[in-house]
Amino acid sequence: MTDILPFLKSIISVSGVSGYETPVANLIEEKWRPLVDEVTTSRVGSLHGLKKGSGKGKRPSVLIATHMDAIGMMVSKVADGFLYITKVGGIDVRVLPGAEVTVHANSGEELPGVIAMPRQSYCLSL
Repeated sequence: MTDILPFLKSIISVSGVSGYETPVANLIEEKWRPLVDEVTTSRVGSLHGLKKGSGKGKRPSVLIATHMDAIGMMVSKVADGFLYITKVGGIDVRVLPGAEVTVHANSGEELPGVIAMPRQSYCLSL
């Protein structure tokens, strides 16, 4: 992972909404495998990489911790040709109207959408 820019672009492009982090976790794990000795996943989905030291005697330990999930939205109902949404995580709803989004369907299909605000309720227009 000598050039970080392609990795950063890929990690912000993959789905990783809170509670559904598997796609982003898989990408991180793929990049970590050549760099660490062990990769494990906890029961709650946390990803852990361990790199063992090789020197003699006591060595310091280093922990790097970050979040891999992203703020997102979830479809709460479908009506009148719109997908009504609710937020997942903290987001300032004032920035939503006009935002381009990708809807991830259970089938694996990805649909492009734009957030609209009809009748004082946020929804997606596909």
